Amino acid sequence: MPLPVPNLDDRRFDDLVAESKARLAAHLPELTQVSPGDPVHTVIDLFSWLTETILYRANLIPERQRRIFLNLLQIPLRPAIPAKGVVCIDAGPTSIQLPSLVKDGTQLRAGQQPVTVLGEIQPTPLTLQVLIKQALSTDDLEALGMTLNDLHEQYGLRKGETPKPYQPKRLIVGQDIINLTPSLDKSVYLAAIAPKQLEGQLGLLRDNLAGIRLNVALAPADNVEGDAVTETSARALVWELISLANDGSVRHLPLEQLSDTSLGGRQVGVVRLQLPKNSALFRDFANADPMFDGTKAYPPALDDAIEAQRVAFWIRMRSPDEPDLQLGYIGLNGIDVVAQGMRTDRMVGLGSGHPDQVVALPDAHVDTNTLALDVEDRGTWVRWQAVDQLANQGGEARVFRLNRETGLVYFGDGQRSGMRPPVGAGIRIASYRYGGGTTGNLPAGTIKEIVNGQSRHKLRHEWPLKGGVNAETVEEAERRIPTFLTHRNRAVTAEDFQLITRHNPINPVARAEVIPGFIPGATLDAANYQVPGAVSLFVLPPAERVLGNTPKPTKGLLKDVFEYVSARTLVGTELYVLSPMFIPVAVSLVIQVLDAKTEQTTIQAVKQAMVDYLWLLAPGGAQGRGWAMGKTVRANELLTQAARVAGVLSVNPVALFAEKDGEWKRVSASEGLLLEPYQLPDLQGVGVVIGQVGDTPALPGGLKGGDGSSDNGVAVPVIPEVC
Repeated sequence: MPLPVPNLDDRRFDDLVAESKARLAAHLPELTQVSPGDPVHTVIDLFSWLTETILYRANLIPERQRRIFLNLLQIPLRPAIPAKGVVCIDAGPTSIQLPSLVKDGTQLRAGQQPVTVLGEIQPTPLTLQVLIKQALSTDDLEALGMTLNDLHEQYGLRKGETPKPYQPKRLIVGQDIINLTPSLDKSVYLAAIAPKQLEGQLGLLRDNLAGIRLNVALAPADNVEGDAVTETSARALVWELISLANDGSVRHLPLEQLSDTSLGGRQVGVVRLQLPKNSALFRDFANADPMFDGTKAYPPALDDAIEAQRVAFWIRMRSPDEPDLQLGYIGLNGIDVVAQGMRTDRMVGLGSGHPDQVVALPDAHVDTNTLALDVEDRGTWVRWQAVDQLANQGGEARVFRLNRETGLVYFGDGQRSGMRPPVGAGIRIASYRYGGGTTGNLPAGTIKEIVNGQSRHKLRHEWPLKGGVNAETVEEAERRIPTFLTHRNRAVTAEDFQLITRHNPINPVARAEVIPGFIPGATLDAANYQVPGAVSLFVLPPAERVLGNTPKPTKGLLKDVFEYVSARTLVGTELYVLSPMFIPVAVSLVIQVLDAKTEQTTIQAVKQAMVDYLWLLAPGGAQGRGWAMGKTVRANELLTQAARVAGVLSVNPVALFAEKDGEWKRVSASEGLLLEPYQLPDLQGVGVVIGQVGDTPALPGGLKGGDGSSDNGVAVPVIPEVC
């Protein structure tokens, strides 16, 4: 417990006035009959006000000294983090000739929020349809009234060839998760479609598209539940143009990938592809034999035959590293954006020749990594470098220090901490970005304006900007500094990993557990223990304590925690950020109540007691820190918790159920539900009924008990007959 720190003097204005009057009455009795309007009262008020001002300033001395001490620790406030995302910039629907490039640094606007384009893009008038070949099982075929033999005969397959049935499935961009798990060939098919206005000029449009750099925006499916994140390195994606050979067979031509800021779809970013210069390679496959449309290596057929005639080209995308790839978004004509404003070519001051000169930039919350500052030297502009500390830089070093929160630029003393700008030398900003915070977390459809843009450029904002975090306040920093002094921003001990994870500013974590030496393997069931250098970090997000709302981490949370913690681990640490394995459980109780009038209230209280005790976050569990990982779930403990509820007369034996292989089975009361160190219970149902001693608790209502293809297969579409 910290020691209480008293004020130097806690008297206020009214106290000082009362004390002054009392002293005057004691020392000058003749003033006791002074009327309220007498000038002596004005003198007393003035004296009290001056005294209170002095006391207020004196009481600020400890606060000032404390701030100075914190500054000496050189632990700066965390700066604001800008939100990032992607937008799409299309050409107008009549743009047979492609418009000019949208340059790096172009400004967009969402209301009052500035947004800056990162990189450049060649807008095109193309729209996108995303399709997969969704595999059908034999049961699916039977439901459609078909068999594999029917398909074999229908498509005239040779002996030994097995049909692989599928149905074309169109995915709505921005709404559907692009999941390749049900895909027949683990591929995404992208149809680049020309607008209706250019239907008769498709050949000319293809000629203009040949050889350009095509931007494809990607975003991961971070909102789905995740199991583990062990790396954030780039994932290989294969992009192929679907074309026809001279003999009429389908061939897939690899496209050159110029850059990929998405790391293969692991984060929001843009892939830049180089289209071939020969427009004859672009095919629409709209005139294929209807009998064989979509078979073998052909792309799946579009629903709209007229729209299929306007396909400029087809692209196939797949991931050898992760065949069951999941993406949240994919879009043509995409470009990276950041929720920051941008300044360019701005004079900010003149050199004074004095040591430790300070120059103020026009904006606060300046991004240090983007600041380009020039100082005039004999008629030319010379670029100076930003450093964290000016001390010991030397008298000839062209360096400066930026306070990014206030936008103040500090120069050296000309001796040991960097050069001084010469007298009269111009100081200018070539460019910098500024801003950040939660105001930049913009939902889809918010960014609508290209500042000073062309009329031929059309803006689409289909994926939200995320990741913006406000700058740290002084109060937040004061709460963080004690833990920072514990781990010094380096994860060494298990407690360090927990503290750094829980206090990360990117994505909230309610609970973090560490198992040293643990490696999950292909699955958590294939885990290895006592592996030197390995650290497994299990995280849970915040959640409201209600039944069925088990806090399960998403892929986005696991990825954010991994990126934040891995940058603070020691060299040689093999870090895994995991989700615990959740074991579905259910509890059923038969109770007797003291008062029949409050029966329903008591039943609800017992249910809530079960939820509270088995809750995975604080104040759940026996210790109030959440149910411990690997702790056995015993029916007797649950019985004790139920018996403590007000209004309960008695509790008959509690029935504990666990789901395994799709079947709910009752757990032995003597053994309990044994959990591995990486497992936690997932309470899915609580049943409470009024009964007599000896009644057998039943499974809670609403819970139900449950009960490869060959290499020479041929992909064939299944088109159900419609009358």
